[in-house]
Amino acid sequence: MTIPGVAHVLGVTGVTGTPFAEQLLEAGWTVHGVSRRPPVFKTGTSLSRFRHLSIDLQDAEAVRQAMRAHSDISHIFHCANAASGEARLRILSNLLDAAEAEAPGLRNINLLQGMKYYGCHLGPFLTPAREDDPRPRRNAFYYDEEDFIRRRQAGKSWAWTAIRPHSVCGYSDGNPLNLALALAVYGSLRRELDQPLWFPASEACFNALFQVMDAELLARAAIHVSTEPRCANQAFNVNNGDIFRWRRLWPAFAGFFGIPAAGPGEVSLAAFLEQHAAVWAALAARHGLKSYPLDRLPGWVRGDYSAPNSRLACEYDLIADTVRIRMAGFTEAISSEAMFLRLFRRYREERIIP
Repeated sequence: MTIPGVAHVLGVTGVTGTPFAEQLLEAGWTVHGVSRRPPVFKTGTSLSRFRHLSIDLQDAEAVRQAMRAHSDISHIFHCANAASGEARLRILSNLLDAAEAEAPGLRNINLLQGMKYYGCHLGPFLTPAREDDPRPRRNAFYYDEEDFIRRRQAGKSWAWTAIRPHSVCGYSDGNPLNLALALAVYGSLRRELDQPLWFPASEACFNALFQVMDAELLARAAIHVSTEPRCANQAFNVNNGDIFRWRRLWPAFAGFFGIPAAGPGEVSLAAFLEQHAAVWAALAARHGLKSYPLDRLPGWVRGDYSAPNSRLACEYDLIADTVRIRMAGFTEAISSEAMFLRLFRRYREERIIP
């Protein structure tokens, strides 16, 4: 049984950071959440062992002062985003400089990576991806950070771990950037327009193998690898435990929104969201939905894969081998269909969709 520690969660307001903090708190940890603004946790989360820290992670002295004031930390969970690889390296260097000087009990720093490590955003790649696959030459995602921490850890008492999910889905107050919410908004718009739930990508995408990751399950996986000694200084692929084709899930999604399911259509998800921004604004006003920066969704949906691909238009299999993490003792799994439907219900409960 894992003994709870004291965790720094960086980027605690994000779609990954908020569930990380929630899962740690539920497991009895003390959590310091680092972000510009305080997070909003799900109802029932105990905050007696939570403290919010507003720190500029690129300011070495600010990081050092915060670490000095909280020198009992045992684990760092790095969920923060940065605008550039240079900034991410600066953040990591500042953290390790401060922790090694001020936090003698540091045991692990966990890096949140992803499938872009294998070049999935560049085109078809070797699948299922394995943690020891050669790095694609054209790729640069996560490599500098990982190489830096490998060098820095040599001979130290602390360890590093990295975890590589794909398409993390969840809920974070004020943060719209995840595939489940994009699909929830899409389905709500199709229902408002009295249209079937057309699949907003190609036939090849409809039939390609895909995987996603529930944010809460991801947090538990990260906690496991960060506290299990045999996981030290390794990276781990992780997903919900299943793989699927969108064709298989689409009827259940249509059923949730109460409209007929349909096959691939001509309009991409990003284009559809942009074309119907005014419809969404009227829908939100009529139903009194929460103010949410949904105008950022089309760009996020479009943003990761070179044209004509996007986050929901990948026409090749996008799957990873997860044997390593299962052999290391993390065997939790959930149905991806059930995850999407649970999140759709939560978005309704939170008044994000009607």
